[in-house]
Amino acid sequence: MRGSGTASPLKLRVARFVTSDTAGQLIGALPGSRVRHHGLWFDVRSSDFSPQVRAQMFWGVYESAETRMIRGLLRGSTAVVELGSSLGVTSAHIASVMAPGGRLVCVEANPLLLPGLRERLARRTASLRVDFIHAAVAGHCGGAVLALSPRTMSSRLGAALPQDTAVEVPTVTLREILRRTGITDFDLVSDIEGAESAFLLQDPEVLRKCQRAVIELHDATFDDRAVLMSELLDATVAVGLRVIRRHGPVVGLARDHRRG
Repeated sequence: MRGSGTASPLKLRVARFVTSDTAGQLIGALPGSRVRHHGLWFDVRSSDFSPQVRAQMFWGVYESAETRMIRGLLRGSTAVVELGSSLGVTSAHIASVMAPGGRLVCVEANPLLLPGLRERLARRTASLRVDFIHAAVAGHCGGAVLALSPRTMSSRLGAALPQDTAVEVPTVTLREILRRTGITDFDLVSDIEGAESAFLLQDPEVLRKCQRAVIELHDATFDDRAVLMSELLDATVAVGLRVIRRHGPVVGLARDHRRG
């Protein structure tokens, strides 16, 4: 029946295939191995890109909501702090819409991703000042165990599973990042798998100088209690940010200057 809104079994199989490891391996074997992602070209030959991510990049679904919001909300930004820069794909999109002479701070916990992140941004940020901070965002400054999955880009704070590799990494708070860089007014991009609860619940006032934000929210555990995405979103609204756009867990926000 047409118009039911339910995808056919064939469409579901096609959708699963085009973003599968097999499709990604085929894309990785293409001459040049460059894919266009929301208007920017990326070389995906590096092993940093898993086959599945290559396929998602090729079809434009990798970090699609975040990318659209970044390109729509952060145009002309003069200072952006990105928490969880990962492969540098969203970082490149941030750089492409920033004002010349702006400041971009990329924070990434996974040490294996840092060389590729630096390389991918080097030729895209000639007009910007870029800082790279190797640290996991947490509620304190110090250190923690980061569990790296066999898929290089996937990592999380906490105990490693049998298939994971555990590495010691420094931890840093958002307030400390701003202190180190001397940034006051800023825009924020955050995709750190629930670690955003550290500043949204423990130190929400750090966002008082945040003008615009693109945040992927996650249900999380904070102080040994379960925290829902709705509670984290409420914390952003409480400091004067209002929701401009939303796509599932990805939220675009801007400062409500009527509230100061």
